[in-house]
Amino acid sequence: MRRSEPVKAALAAPRPFRWLSAVSDRWIVAAAISTAIGALWAPQVSWRWGAAAAAVGISTRARVLIPAGLLILGAASMGVQIAALEAASGGTLDGEAILTADPEWRAGALVVPFSAEINGERFRWEGRTRGPPAWAAEDAAMGERWHLSASTEPAEDRDRDFMWSRHVAGSAQITAAHRIDGGAVPFRFANRVRGLVSESGASLSQRDAALLAGFVYGDDRGQLPEVVHDFRATSLTHLLAVSGSNVAFVLLLFAPLLVRLRPLLRLGAVGLLLAQFAVLTRGEPSVLRACVLATLAVGAHAIGRRASAPRLLATAVIVLLLIDPLLVRSVGFQLSVAATAAIVFWAGRVAGLLWGPPWLRLALAATLVAQAGVLPVQLAVFGSLPLASIPANVGAGPIAGPAMVWGLVAGLAGGLAGDAVAAVLHLPTRLLLGWVASVARWGADLGWPNIELAEIGGIGLVAGACIAAGLSARRHGTAVRGLVIAAFAVGVWVVADSHRTPPPSGAHLTVHRIHPTVVVVDRPDASRALDRLATAGIDGIDVLVARSASRAGREAVRALAARHEIGRVLAPEGLGGSVPYTPVRSTVTVGGLRVAASAERLEATPATPAVASEEWQAEP
Repeated sequence: MRRSEPVKAALAAPRPFRWLSAVSDRWIVAAAISTAIGALWAPQVSWRWGAAAAAVGISTRARVLIPAGLLILGAASMGVQIAALEAASGGTLDGEAILTADPEWRAGALVVPFSAEINGERFRWEGRTRGPPAWAAEDAAMGERWHLSASTEPAEDRDRDFMWSRHVAGSAQITAAHRIDGGAVPFRFANRVRGLVSESGASLSQRDAALLAGFVYGDDRGQLPEVVHDFRATSLTHLLAVSGSNVAFVLLLFAPLLVRLRPLLRLGAVGLLLAQFAVLTRGEPSVLRACVLATLAVGAHAIGRRASAPRLLATAVIVLLLIDPLLVRSVGFQLSVAATAAIVFWAGRVAGLLWGPPWLRLALAATLVAQAGVLPVQLAVFGSLPLASIPANVGAGPIAGPAMVWGLVAGLAGGLAGDAVAAVLHLPTRLLLGWVASVARWGADLGWPNIELAEIGGIGLVAGACIAAGLSARRHGTAVRGLVIAAFAVGVWVVADSHRTPPPSGAHLTVHRIHPTVVVVDRPDASRALDRLATAGIDGIDVLVARSASRAGREAVRALAARHEIGRVLAPEGLGGSVPYTPVRSTVTVGGLRVAASAERLEATPATPAVASEEWQAEP
């Protein structure tokens, strides 16, 4: 009698692990899906029922009890997290706090996330401060210990979902901040590595130095707005946030040392290495997923079990969601799992429909299925997916890995040796980062339409028809496959091009569609302003009116000038910056718009009621 694959795997595994090997991949995948559903559903249930059901399902042939048990465990785990956050109460802090993220400037205030004990309970808070406390803490780093004076408040109902998904219990107003020390050893080491790479970037341009920080350890705070726009327009932002692929490159970098160790020692070394890398990258959800998956793969090899990719991915999801069920609400985690699952299940099959050398077919197939995998999440969260992301990811994706590995090596060596050595070591870095930035700029300039939520039905019909044709075409060679792929591309283009709608609002920006074209900006998010103008199809700006002389207004003028031809800039006195401008001291009329100076700001109103304009305001 022939034995089933699960039975063969169980007999091949060491005795202590045979109970786990006997469960087939499909039940592990079902259990992962059930865990995610339970975490999203989150009724008040006891974890004991879930543990009992899963244990019975594993030890008997009633496999359906495994996903049922994980459904209950996921819900129970989320219930514990929500109950803890609901118990948070406001109060006054005058003591030690640990920074849980790197501070960043946002809307004129320094945002300082921290955890501290208030009223006998430790919670995470999102602190805000201005003035001397902000100047003292702006160069602080995650993991450092600070003495903070602050007043805290629990999250309001409207902010709960956003804050709680990041384990933040509420907001805080910081009135004083003094550094104590660098915190625990893993954070000291990670911050030292980040500091060395950052110091070595002094020999690079501002753009390349910021890209280096993003590629190596996921710090996207210093990216130029026009670069953010280019990467967002081509769906390349995952390269700046450190994705799961970076974990593979880290393991590749240390492979010569790891292969010399015995299996169990190798497992321990990989676990420590990836834990430190997770600290270095600030615990990005995609990195956590990849770190757990890689550790499980090494662990499976250590116990003599050869696990499949779907099994490893599903197990990683189960482990992460049971430990931190709030990850299920993280967009980064959702995108990472969706892209990885698509690659695991479909990359090989799609590669068989393509032509060319194997490496090209696999790279193209991985890009195509990854974009298809993240499409539901992208549409649900962001409302659209740019078609330019497909050629951009094919062109930039293969370079991202070498850029990350070489950037880390050259950054550490250059940071230790000094600027002269760093300038030489970073010559390849300049080429690699320049290539990726050029691909992003090229893709953003293509002007291709986006796939919008409203047109997903039409794209689904096109995809379904082409998949059916593709399956039947496998017998008819390359020519038919090429026609199927071309038909799919044309169908998606036609559907997407018929629904050109603006993306979600995100910039204080007004465009007056008259001759000349006048654009008015008021403390905008510069990258969002560029997104808006690209969506509106505006290439040139005859008159740019900057209402504020703030740092945000100055940066918006610089970013818009970097991507658009601007005939004239009107601004309050004191704007500064590298872009020439005309200071407005009284009232001027330009293009049917009356611009008047008022209390260090400019007020722009239509000179006649017939002026056609579109106003896009930031969401609160």
